[in-house]
Amino acid sequence: MSATRPELKFSDVSEERGFYRRFNSLPEKPSTKIRIVDKGEYYTVVGSDAVFVAENIYHTQSVLKNCNVDQITLKGFKNEPPQYVTISQQVLSNLLKVCLLDSGYKVEIYDKNWKLLKSASPGNIEQVSELMNLNIEQSIVIASLKLQQNSKDGNNVIGVAFIDTSNFKIGMLDIVDNEVYSNVESFLIQLGVKECLIQDQRSNENSAVEFKKLVSVIERCDCVASLLKNSEFSEKDVELDLVKLLGDELALSLPQKYSNISMGACNALLKYLQLVTEEEQIGKYELVEHSLKEFMKLDASAIKALNLFPQGPLQALGPSSIISMSPSSGGKIESLFQLLNNCKTNAGIRLLNEWLKQPLTDLNLINQRHDLVEFLIDQLELRNMLQSDFLPLIPDVRRITKKLSKKGGLEDVLKVYQFSKRVPEIAQLLESFVQDTDISEEMNSLINATWLTPLKSHLDPLSKLQEMVETTVDLEAYDESNVYMIKVEFNEELASIRNKLDSLRDEIKTIHLDAAEDLGFDPERKLKLENHHLHGWCMRLTRNDAKELRKHKNYIELSTVKAGIFFSTRELKEIANETAILQKEYDKQQSTLVKEIVNITLTYTPVLEKLSLVLANLDVLSSFAHTSSYAPIPYVRPKMYGFGSTRKTKLLGSRHPVLEMQDELTFIANDVVLENGTGEFLIITGPNMGGKSTYIRQVGVISLMAQIGCFVPCDKAEISIVDAILCRVGAGDSQLKGVSTFMVEMLETASILKNSTKNSLIIIDELGRGTGTYDGFGLAWAIAEHIAANIGCFALFATHFHELTTLADKLANVKNMHVVAHIEQSESSHHDSDDITLLYKVEPGISDQSFGIHVAEVVQFPDKIIRMAKRKADELEDLKKSNGELKKAKITMSELNDGNLKLKKLLKDWVANVKKEDLNDPERFSDTQCQEKIQELLKTLTSEAVSTNDRYLEYLRTLL
Repeated sequence: MSATRPELKFSDVSEERGFYRRFNSLPEKPSTKIRIVDKGEYYTVVGSDAVFVAENIYHTQSVLKNCNVDQITLKGFKNEPPQYVTISQQVLSNLLKVCLLDSGYKVEIYDKNWKLLKSASPGNIEQVSELMNLNIEQSIVIASLKLQQNSKDGNNVIGVAFIDTSNFKIGMLDIVDNEVYSNVESFLIQLGVKECLIQDQRSNENSAVEFKKLVSVIERCDCVASLLKNSEFSEKDVELDLVKLLGDELALSLPQKYSNISMGACNALLKYLQLVTEEEQIGKYELVEHSLKEFMKLDASAIKALNLFPQGPLQALGPSSIISMSPSSGGKIESLFQLLNNCKTNAGIRLLNEWLKQPLTDLNLINQRHDLVEFLIDQLELRNMLQSDFLPLIPDVRRITKKLSKKGGLEDVLKVYQFSKRVPEIAQLLESFVQDTDISEEMNSLINATWLTPLKSHLDPLSKLQEMVETTVDLEAYDESNVYMIKVEFNEELASIRNKLDSLRDEIKTIHLDAAEDLGFDPERKLKLENHHLHGWCMRLTRNDAKELRKHKNYIELSTVKAGIFFSTRELKEIANETAILQKEYDKQQSTLVKEIVNITLTYTPVLEKLSLVLANLDVLSSFAHTSSYAPIPYVRPKMYGFGSTRKTKLLGSRHPVLEMQDELTFIANDVVLENGTGEFLIITGPNMGGKSTYIRQVGVISLMAQIGCFVPCDKAEISIVDAILCRVGAGDSQLKGVSTFMVEMLETASILKNSTKNSLIIIDELGRGTGTYDGFGLAWAIAEHIAANIGCFALFATHFHELTTLADKLANVKNMHVVAHIEQSESSHHDSDDITLLYKVEPGISDQSFGIHVAEVVQFPDKIIRMAKRKADELEDLKKSNGELKKAKITMSELNDGNLKLKKLLKDWVANVKKEDLNDPERFSDTQCQEKIQELLKTLTSEAVSTNDRYLEYLRTLL
């Protein structure tokens, strides 16, 4: 790899020294910014940036080379290693993707004199998008937050602005939030914000705490926090910039509609992106509304716990390597996005990505999506035709129109033309199936409203676009030779030049044939006619055949290369020069006409984008239907309940949709019943590896699938809509950020408690294990009791604190469930030889013991460690019991004396019975019978304790 990589070259020593001197004079940068130099034929990075490229792109430091610097220059490198690496255009594309989309880094590209050419950040990739050359599967959204210093009703008010540069959308809103900023977190997740601008408040003592909280929330959402000065967030004159971008004078009234803080946030965003200074951005944007209540709230932990996307940690779902992005590509499915992504268009993939982060909360809209998925499942032929014959031919309209607005040509115009021809075909296909299928009027109306009417309403402008392209573009030349050119007859001047060129080329061919006859060479095989990049039209012979050429004085040798000798004649040279001049005129005229055609095509952008969204909707719902039909066990349509109805979720034979796709396992289905008042809070106990985590997470995944409009992996499903899925799972440290396991637990749990309502779904897995046992149990109990007693929402709480199961005795809405495990003792009945079988079934009741040591046996821990662990566990259990009993008794000295007297009386009665009935005769009474006799006396004593409220005797009763 390094052998073919170019050296970092300079014309002389002075240029080389100047290069490194200017590099040393650059201001210091954070480690999360990469500087790249464009050297023309290749790119290079220097210092620590070179080390980053070597490790993250080439995965080896062998590609690094030492900079040729003297000792004086070397001193200026400070802490930078004096190394560099060169990269090609193709590698640069990958580097930009890794930096901007995967690592959250910023990038700057300089010329060879270290003058800044382009800059990009995760939320602003416009300047380098052409260099990246990839299909991005989601919109690039950047947001800005302005925190109001004075709180409102104990809550914080945050002004928010966001811009989707890929879709030309601008939005503003105010968010009223609690002290853990859970609503900001939901906003960032719903829009998939890549970068967030905030005021730098590190030096302000009064605001530093809130600033740190906001940064923490932003980073938790895998978003990059960019700090700006407070002065950047002024709302002054922002409406004038919005008028330019929106192309609408009504934007001047925006200050009446939006608050000063959201307008200030918008101003910071516009200046950061420098949109107003770019001519192609003017008048392109539209103002959009976003409401948090319209969609289900998801916290950052839920995104990871439910494995919505491949880039998140795949907890409990096996290896984290992502092989493919869709089931159809044949790779392993390890995220919900991969499972559901049977989309055939780039627009469909982006819409699926958006829907997964924005599950609906409106019952009617959810049912409409389910209706359409059901229609596509029933209409197998229609779905197959769409997914195999029509949708794959739909180009990425967004990408094409963006390219057209910058430097697009006839190739892109023809792609738009092909799109315009596909739309009527799809509309006709849908209409034919609707007419030929026996469906209800409601279903007919829904299909028309969702797909047919939007498609057919734009057929007229599409036909005009087609007519324009067919009139101006030479489609025959494209079909026959894949050449993009304007029709000659479209323009008289163009036609005139074309005729002259054709005439001259006929003359050139005649000269070629004459020369072949004169020299005695075959014009097809030996004597070549070529259009050379320097000499224009000329002829070529191999060097071996050059002897014959030199016998004729009328031929002019032009150059000799390895391929042969280029030569011409006086007449051919004159014609070649004339042809070159005419060709330039022709190209210039054609370029002017192409620009006009491109500009006309761009006027259709709004229509094209609306149609693209309709087809994306059809693509995603077809993908849902395909996934639901071809799952190992077909999915079912869930019956949905809205917020106003009785809260009930009943999943019979439910399965985890991603796990059941794994080839190496057979998934065990389980029932889940959550019902208001009787069992809305489930405590799940059982052994490690027994399936507790999978059980609670699959409930979240199924709820989310239902609310995005997909069918669900169950035998039968009734689902109440939830306004939020809030998760606390796993015990991952964030040590690089200085946050411990326990602190992460508490932060996430605090967010859950602040953000949940009675309509939420809470999933908690192993809370309290990041601290001491007693503290952990105390917190787990308090949190569980608060959720069950005060919030009253659906919750699933997996725990190893078996004592927590007693909460069901206190609260009627708490129900205990356990993962079934079978313990089998060998014939020797030694405790050390117990075997555990995990059945992966979840049933009502509690798991009355811990199985940690058994699981250690399953994974073949050394026998000596197993025996020691069991012995120590027994000791701790005995100590726990004795401590617990003494604490529970709390007996006074007087009560102790009274109790001892009663106990002495019991012993005397026992002695009298022994003598009276001759109980010590082994032939008359067995040991078991004697034990039964003394048990009767003890029961008499303990029943007396209950009736007389004797606490000492009550203590004795607990010992029994």
